[in-house]
Amino acid sequence: MKKIVESYKRKLAAEEGWVLKRGAQLRIALCYPNVYSIGMANLGFQAMYEIFNNIPEVSCERVFLPDSVSTSRGDRGSSPTVREGVARKNALAYARATAPGHPRDGSGYDQAARDRADAPIDEMREYERTRTPLLSLESHTPVRDFDVVAFSISFETDYVNMARMMQMSGVPVWSEDRTRHDPLIVMGGASSFLNPEPIADFTDVIAVGEGEILGPKLVDVIFENGSKEEILTALARQGRGFYVPSFYEVSYHDDGTAAAYTPMEDGVPARVGRAISAENPKEGSLRRAIRREQKDLIDQLRRDEVFAPSTTIFAPQAEMGDRFLIEISRGCSQGCRFCWAGYNYWPPRVVPARDILAKARAWRSKTDKIGLVSTAVCDHPEISEILQGLRAMDYRISVSSLRLDQISDELLDALVESRDQQIAVAPETGSDRLRRVINKNLTNDEIVDICGAVFDRGMLTVKLYMMVGLPTETDEDLEEMIVLVERIKDRMLEAGKRFGRAGKIIPSLNGFVPKPNTPFQWEPICEEKELKRRLKFVSKKLARIPNVEVRAMSARIAHEQALFSSGDRRIARVIESTARLNGDLNAAIRETQIDPHFHTSRRRGYNEILPWDIVDSGISRDFMQQEDERAHEARSTAPCPSVNQCTRCGVCPTTWLGEAPAALVQLKAFATAAASPSLA
Repeated sequence: MKKIVESYKRKLAAEEGWVLKRGAQLRIALCYPNVYSIGMANLGFQAMYEIFNNIPEVSCERVFLPDSVSTSRGDRGSSPTVREGVARKNALAYARATAPGHPRDGSGYDQAARDRADAPIDEMREYERTRTPLLSLESHTPVRDFDVVAFSISFETDYVNMARMMQMSGVPVWSEDRTRHDPLIVMGGASSFLNPEPIADFTDVIAVGEGEILGPKLVDVIFENGSKEEILTALARQGRGFYVPSFYEVSYHDDGTAAAYTPMEDGVPARVGRAISAENPKEGSLRRAIRREQKDLIDQLRRDEVFAPSTTIFAPQAEMGDRFLIEISRGCSQGCRFCWAGYNYWPPRVVPARDILAKARAWRSKTDKIGLVSTAVCDHPEISEILQGLRAMDYRISVSSLRLDQISDELLDALVESRDQQIAVAPETGSDRLRRVINKNLTNDEIVDICGAVFDRGMLTVKLYMMVGLPTETDEDLEEMIVLVERIKDRMLEAGKRFGRAGKIIPSLNGFVPKPNTPFQWEPICEEKELKRRLKFVSKKLARIPNVEVRAMSARIAHEQALFSSGDRRIARVIESTARLNGDLNAAIRETQIDPHFHTSRRRGYNEILPWDIVDSGISRDFMQQEDERAHEARSTAPCPSVNQCTRCGVCPTTWLGEAPAALVQLKAFATAAASPSLA
């Protein structure tokens, strides 16, 4: 245990901004089911840490899956999900943490780090060797000793890591096995309103919606009630935002499909509505007001300060830990039919430029790098004001990826000033026809021209996100992908002559995985052997092109993602077994005798009850079905206008304050009661 604590102290010494509150009435262990370097790059996780610790009666500490130095599939204690792509930055973090004048929190941990400047340990192996229960980062307290254990899960592939962390903590994985002496197990994050069913039987309550709304409400309900049963009942009866799986019985037809979700408690809704942040102005409403120069309406939309998830803890060891990250908008108006982030955060909303720039100003003394986080950066109606303000602060601006049709000259100039040598864009496929299928309304000619504008500014390396295995895809579509990459490469070399150097084209190939609550939710994933053939076909041909460096995911990983994203409650047995068998999914499938193809490889009927139907996203089923049908006809749909009265998809009247019936208005954060909590 001593080596684990020393490793945690080194991490804390490298950070700035962490909190340790002693003697709080309610103790929450906030768990990210992946390693520290990945978890600390997640804005949702950092936002919940800030939200919980801003409540005086609450102490929130972080918990991560222990780091593992090993990278081989056969090593114990580190699942394939964790091992892939984990970067180590301990030496750099230590150097920054021990620099003169570096501000810190926490009981002299800076000196401890100076005294222990050895190489990082294999935390996972040390946990296993010493049989130490999983500990929190800040106070090294066993997770099982907290009142609440809250998992923030953004990706379904981390479901296995959730089960593994519970096994390590000594908390029973199955909710039915836990007693009143065990902590309340909560799950939130993007996966909570995508499809929470595969881990429903692990979880006491699932927060369906956005954390800035649901986090304070969760604390209120805990303070206002006594026993765990009373807390769960009160949460379930909110009607929106909290899903208590144990209050629903799932029945099945003889063919294995779901027959019904039946509430087992009075006052529990048949479906759980999604709770979203109503303070964020709708993107389309603000854009229209700006275009019409309606100053009073603009002021009204920007009246309230909006919570903008952003870096709370400066953690140099994390991925992208050298920069300040801030979310500038949620959702995307374009309606790409494969994109869960676009649909599940509808209606598209923005953080006003005023609030973004205020946070950026406060962080400027810590770093000169800023990352703008959004599914559609340039869709922000005030993006020009944001860029001008950040450039005036001498920030080096970066973005995770850009939609090709939104790359403006102003943004390119800002990226050039930031000395970025690489940009990531997403043509998705090489076929104009297939792009209409997925509702991405760009042609190959337009893509080459836009990439040319990037190259002409000296950014000669472009990463291309592309998918293989899309619905209706043919080998001719794959051939067109190769032709498109060749054209982009030729345009790069043409521009490179003026700069006296050549860049690189990096196609990143991913197998298409159908996602819940998107128009492709009824689609099967491409059969694994065929998907492997297509990925190999494209990779082999692209690898022959000079100045092209192809990267491809495996068909096996795509099928693992499909199983965990589209499965129902029965998949929990596979997840628990996979975690117990050290990440061996095939062995878990053999042990549980679950047929993965039933969940991944069949076309679902429009009338079938889907596992994720228990969550009401607000988007109408008719709209989703229409979009899927239009996809098979290669017909495009216009972007979401996000206007006050639009009811095309149905989401605004059911989730937005403006025209919503009183019973459907989203939850608000209430003042936290001062009563002492009890989960016993």
